Amino acid sequence: MLSPHTGMAATTRVYYFQKCRRAVYPLEFILLFSISLIPLFCGIIIFWGNKIALAKSIAYFLFFLSIWQIDIAFLYAQDYLSKPTIDFLFRLFRFGPIMIMPLLYYIAFNIFKTGLANKNIKKHHKLLFNKWIFYFVLLFSSVVYAVNFTSYGVSEINLIHEYPSFPAHYIPIYSTLNITFTLNIILVFVHSFLLLFICQKISDGKIKEFLRSLVFASLFIFVNGILSGFLVLPLFFSILNTICAAIVLFAAYFVLQNATIEKMNQELKEERRFLEIILNINPNFIYVKDSNDQLVIINTALAELCNKSSDEIIGIKENKFNQEVLFIEEEKDSNETVIHCNGGMRIVEWQFLPIYFKGNHDHTLCLGTDITKRKKEEEMLVKSENLRVLGEMAAGIAHEIRNPLTSIKGFIKLLDQSVFDSNEKYYLSIISDEIDRINDVVGELLFIAKPQASGQTSKIVNIDKVIHDVKILLDSTALLIQASIEIQTKGILKTSAIEEKQVKQVLINILKNSLEAVSKNGRIRIKSEEIQENRMRIRVIDNGDGIAKFMLQKLGEPFYTTKERGTGLGLTVCFKILRENNGNIVIRSKEGIGTIVDIILPK
Repeated sequence: MLSPHTGMAATTRVYYFQKCRRAVYPLEFILLFSISLIPLFCGIIIFWGNKIALAKSIAYFLFFLSIWQIDIAFLYAQDYLSKPTIDFLFRLFRFGPIMIMPLLYYIAFNIFKTGLANKNIKKHHKLLFNKWIFYFVLLFSSVVYAVNFTSYGVSEINLIHEYPSFPAHYIPIYSTLNITFTLNIILVFVHSFLLLFICQKISDGKIKEFLRSLVFASLFIFVNGILSGFLVLPLFFSILNTICAAIVLFAAYFVLQNATIEKMNQELKEERRFLEIILNINPNFIYVKDSNDQLVIINTALAELCNKSSDEIIGIKENKFNQEVLFIEEEKDSNETVIHCNGGMRIVEWQFLPIYFKGNHDHTLCLGTDITKRKKEEEMLVKSENLRVLGEMAAGIAHEIRNPLTSIKGFIKLLDQSVFDSNEKYYLSIISDEIDRINDVVGELLFIAKPQASGQTSKIVNIDKVIHDVKILLDSTALLIQASIEIQTKGILKTSAIEEKQVKQVLINILKNSLEAVSKNGRIRIKSEEIQENRMRIRVIDNGDGIAKFMLQKLGEPFYTTKERGTGLGLTVCFKILRENNGNIVIRSKEGIGTIVDIILPK
C-alpha cells in the first residue's frame, strides 16, 4: 500500500521498461480513486457522529488513509493527467502516509493524558508519553514531508508499462534523503507497539478492543504497503488496505459506539430510578397530568393517601380522581381543598406548575402540601387568644359579682340564726354552700385563662355526700323535664386528694350535660365505687341522644360545644381540674343509645 516504492534495482526497472506493451486500462485510476474515498466517508461519519473522546483521532486516521490511497491512485492516472501534474500530486498527497506516524503517537499520548490508563501506568511512563516527544515526531514528519518536495527525496517518476499482473503505472525514483521516509515508517511500527502497550492498561474492555483493532489495522496497512512497494505484490493490491482497514475500524467504532450508548442508557435508567426515589420519599403529594388531564406520574405519598397503588391511579382523569378517589369536600379558596381519603380528613394546599419541554407545555406538575396540622395550630392560636381576652374580662367581672354575693351570704347567716326547723336549716346550709360555690365558680373564670394546680388539702371529702348534695341541687331541673336522677353507691368513698368544691363543680357540669341530653322520662344514674387500691370512680349514665364519634375526639377543647347556646368552657374546666389533681375523665357514647362518663379520682 506504500505509494513510494522503497526501491528496485536500476536493472529491474529497465527490465520492466523493455517488456512487451499491452493495451492500457483507463478505468484503473477511476476505480482506485473511487475506492480511496471509502475511508474518507467513514471518517466523516465518525467525526460528526462521535459519542466517544477517541472518535476524532480515529477519523483523522481514516482521513490520512484516504489521502494515502488517493496518492496511489494518481500513479495510475497517465491517461488522464500529464506527467508533471502526476509528479506534483504524488508529492502533495504523500502527506497521508507520512503523518500517520505522529497520529499514532498522539493517540497513545492522549490515552495517557486523559487518564484512561493512569491507574495502571507508573510515573516513569511519563518519559515515554509526553507532549515534547509528540512535538518532536510531528516536526520530524514535517521535515520528511518537506524533503519529499525536493530532488533529494524523490528525484522523478517513471512509467512502468503493462506486464502480466502489473498494469502500467508510474513509480517514484528516490534519492539519498529518502532514508528519512524509511525511518518514518520504522517509527510507525514503534508507535503501533507503544499504542498496543498502553491500551493493555485500559480497564474498559470495549475501548481496549477498539484500540487493538486500530493497531492491527495499522500494522496490516504498512506491511502490505511495504510488500507492494518492493513489488512483491502488485501496487494496486494496496486497495486491500483501504477496504480492510475501513471495514475493521468502522465496525470496531460502531461496536464501541453501541457499547457507549448502552452505557449511557444504563446511566439514564439509574438516574431515572434515583429521581423516582427522590419523588417517592417526598412527603408532599405529587402528581403530573398531561394535556388531556390524565394522571401520568404519581408519587408514593399520594398513592398511600388514597390507599391504592400507583398503577391503579395512573391514567385516571384529574376530575374523576378528585371526586372518586380524593373525595374533595370543598374548595376553601383558590388553592386549598378539604379532602376525605383513607378514613381521614386532610386540608391540602395545591400548587400547579407548568412543565415546558422542547418548547411545549404538555404536562403540569401538581404539588400538594398537607397543611392540616398548620391549620389546627392556627385554630389553637385563635383559641389561646380568646382565653387571654377572657382572662382579662374575668378579672373585672369577678370583682363586680363577688360584692353582692358577700351581702347575700351575710343575710343567709342572719336567717340561719332565726327560728327554723331542722329541715329548713338544712336547706339554708345548702343555699349558703351554693353561694360559696358561686363565688368559687366566678374565680374559675380566672382559672380557665390562667390555670394553677390546686394544692392537695388534708381535708377529707365525703364523695357520697357530694353526690347527694348535687342531686338535691339538680332535682328541681330534672322535674321540669320529667326526668329522674338515681344514686347507686358501694360503700363510703372518701378522698383528701382533691377539694370538695372542685369535685362538686365537675359533677354538676356532667349532670347538667346529661339533663340537657335526655328527653321526657329520661333516666340518669350515678354510681360510685372503688376500682383500684388507690383509685375511685364516679360514673354518670344517661339514656340521652348520645354523641357522634367524630365529636368525642374534640370534647374538652376550649369553645367547642354541641349546644346552640353553649360556650364550650364547661368540660374544658372539668378536664383541667381533674388533670391538675391526677384524675381523669373518660367519655363513651353511642348515638341514639346514651352516654357514659367516668370521673376517675385518686383516693
